[in-house]
Amino acid sequence: MQTIQMLRQLTQVDGVAGGEDRALAVAQEICENLGECSRTIQKSLVCQVMPPQEGRPHLLLDAHIDEIGLTVTHIEDNGFLRVGQAGGVDRRLLMASQVVVHTAQGDLPGVVGSVPPHIQSGEKKNPTVDEIWIDVGMDGQQAKEKIDLGSKISFVGPFTEMAGGLVSSKAFDDRCCCVAIIKAAELIKNDWKENHLEPIGLTVLLSAQEETGGLGARTAAFALHPTQAIVVDVTFGTTPEIADKHVPSVGKGPAIGMGAILSRKMSKELIAAAEEEKIPYQLEVMSGGHTGTNADSIVVAQDGVESCCVSIPLRYMHTPIETISVDDVDKTAQLIAAYAKRIVK
Repeated sequence: MQTIQMLRQLTQVDGVAGGEDRALAVAQEICENLGECSRTIQKSLVCQVMPPQEGRPHLLLDAHIDEIGLTVTHIEDNGFLRVGQAGGVDRRLLMASQVVVHTAQGDLPGVVGSVPPHIQSGEKKNPTVDEIWIDVGMDGQQAKEKIDLGSKISFVGPFTEMAGGLVSSKAFDDRCCCVAIIKAAELIKNDWKENHLEPIGLTVLLSAQEETGGLGARTAAFALHPTQAIVVDVTFGTTPEIADKHVPSVGKGPAIGMGAILSRKMSKELIAAAEEEKIPYQLEVMSGGHTGTNADSIVVAQDGVESCCVSIPLRYMHTPIETISVDDVDKTAQLIAAYAKRIVK
């Protein structure tokens, strides 16, 4: 399947953190030819591409399948829904957003509402999540009959092909990285089959609930016990407001992470693989004792997992118009595949 087709399929299905079932179903169908797939209790998807063998390297590729969204916390007598966050929603973009409320009886379209600026008193900053409501067009009785507390709400963000090989959609954080590791696994599997390389274990993990604490990756990595892990997530891509912040640029290749909790050996091997294969890459320094990705959970699984981050630059993070380069997704897959071959050199 072409990268852009896979991106479209995975982003246009809903899977808010804690309610990833639909996204998992689409991903599992895409991965059916990779290997044996199963779901964990925490609703992560695990695909054994090349089964691990005793005493041999076992490489885990992780990207999270969940997306940011909202959760219904209260239904007013007038039918308006009060909500809480499911992940780090950018509240500046909440106003006038279109949403979908996912219920046991079906999906309900809705819009985000708050007090109009014309009748606000004094200066008012962007509303917080607990100050907004969701309007689904129902009265209180109808809403309470159809909508359960805890129902997930996703944002509407159409898939748009732009100039320069860029695409925009909701949920590129982190579905574009899911596509990258699936494509990487396909490349690695074919390499090993065609070239009869020494066996390694290879597992793809599309982890749940990263946006709400990383539970999916933490528990799966504990159970899988890999020897190495590459965590693929998005990072901030350069825009006019942050051009001087030393962040990676969209369209110039994946960013290899360098950080205190990350394996310097793996980072250097990724750089060497990129240079040997002439794959464009960038560097991202992740200062401090965390990365803000699933690597923070995976490195401490069992007795520790040697881990590194590879990031895809993205503009407008945590909005319905996240924007990436399709070529960056392909280059990320190629980089990971090139790295895998170095494990057995």
